[in-house]
Amino acid sequence: MSQLDWITYVPRRVHDAAMRLEAACERCGYPSPIGVAEYRMAFRSTLSACVHWHQVWRYMMESHNAAVDFNIRFVVVDDPAFDCLHSVAPERLN
Repeated sequence: MSQLDWITYVPRRVHDAAMRLEAACERCGYPSPIGVAEYRMAFRSTLSACVHWHQVWRYMMESHNAAVDFNIRFVVVDDPAFDCLHSVAPERLN
C-alpha cells in the first residue's frame, strides 16, 4: 500500500451534496459533475450558498482529479459544527 499523501475531512452536507450532484449528472448524461458544480457556485445569490458550492466543487476536484495523482483519504465528518473542508498531511497529525 502506498503512503497516504493527504487526509481531507469533509462535512456531511458537502459530501451528500456532491454525491447527489454526481448522481444527477449521471442520470442526465453529463460526463463530469465538476462543470455543473462550477455553474451552481457562480450563480447562487447568497454568500453562504456560494461558499457551500465552492466546497462541493473542491471536494469534486479532489476526489475526481487529485486522487489519480495523490493518495487521498476522505473522511466524512458528521458533526454539524464542522463546516468546512480541511486537508492535512498525515505527518501533521502526529
